[in-house]
Amino acid sequence: MTVTTSMLPDSIREKVVSVGTPVTSDEVDTYRQLQEIRDKSKKLSTILDAWERQHSEERKLRQTYALWLLVGLFVQMVLVNAAFFAIGLKWIQVDKWVANAFILAVFGEIASMTFFVIKYLFPKVSSDVLATLEKL
Repeated sequence: MTVTTSMLPDSIREKVVSVGTPVTSDEVDTYRQLQEIRDKSKKLSTILDAWERQHSEERKLRQTYALWLLVGLFVQMVLVNAAFFAIGLKWIQVDKWVANAFILAVFGEIASMTFFVIKYLFPKVSSDVLATLEKL
């Protein structure tokens, strides 16, 4: 039996507010789906914001490291060139094998440092975040 406002006493009828048409189960399902979409959107937005902050901090740190490493390598190359010319102009007297070993070792160090800078300061895009985004 459905109760209508006309069936209620006058004192209660004044307090009853009409709320509209009844809600169907389809509307409840639609509302649930909408809430799920909003929840997923909030999670995705949170993950993307954190990922962006992390990457911007990593970029700043990489730039600092790269700057100092490049300055160090530049100073080292200047010193090696100065030593090379000093040996060539006979300002410094060293055995030939010492000069060769020194110059080759420094060249090897510069090449390896360049390799490590490129490999570790500029990594590929993280696939962890992409996998997480696919799950959402």
